[in-house]
Amino acid sequence: MGTKVKKSKNKSRKDPLLPTTRQNVGTTDGSGRCGACGRFILLLLPIIACACVLGTLYLLLYKLDVQITDTSISKCMADYDPKVEVLVMTYTSAAMMFIVTAMRNIQINVYHRRQKSESTSMRAINLIAAVANIASYVGFSILATYDIDGPGQSETIHNIGASMFFGLKGLYEVMHVFLLCKQTQYPLFVKILFTLVPTVSIACSIIFAINKEENTAFEWIATASGAVYGGLFSILFLVDPVDDELMYFFCCRRGTKGRESTKALA
Repeated sequence: MGTKVKKSKNKSRKDPLLPTTRQNVGTTDGSGRCGACGRFILLLLPIIACACVLGTLYLLLYKLDVQITDTSISKCMADYDPKVEVLVMTYTSAAMMFIVTAMRNIQINVYHRRQKSESTSMRAINLIAAVANIASYVGFSILATYDIDGPGQSETIHNIGASMFFGLKGLYEVMHVFLLCKQTQYPLFVKILFTLVPTVSIACSIIFAINKEENTAFEWIATASGAVYGGLFSILFLVDPVDDELMYFFCCRRGTKGRESTKALA
């Protein structure tokens, strides 16, 4: 009589809400994790970036005592005094958005590396999206630096910055929704949320562009919703933390981490 061979159950069944390979693949003793404090800081960064942009908008409304239906952001920035206050807030918010954009770019690349679905086209889309969002907040800094009613070419430069901000921000949001839908570990309600917010932002930007004089409220809403969209990235990092990779990146050891991870996965 033949002996029955009991089939072993696959205990490493993939969970769609969790990473399919362990974090900290570059170490063998567990020392590579960035720790609870480091993870908390990384989760907090998107919220801080969002708060900085919203803080800039609040500063304009509070100090000038205006309503969003009364005037545009550009006009408020031109009328604000002392100008250095709004510039510091604007540059800080832009810098924080740069960091959050880079974090999300790394997370997407790490996901596809885990799933062995990494491709040249996916990396290119991810890179273009990140560059677009960073450039959009460069435009945000430009429109704050050059007043719409300033001397010389200030108005032209200001309008270029505004076009960069709203146009490239919308491009990033569309591309990011596409990239997010390619990640299967996020539940449907997260993807719906990350689709609705940029829809509001882009729609408001278009309405404002049609009639800038009468639709100033839509400019404020578009800017605020874009900031909220960045703040929601905390949800993405909470579901799928890539804290080790991010800490290695910010510590300028990205290449070393990549080599170690490749060896461990092999």
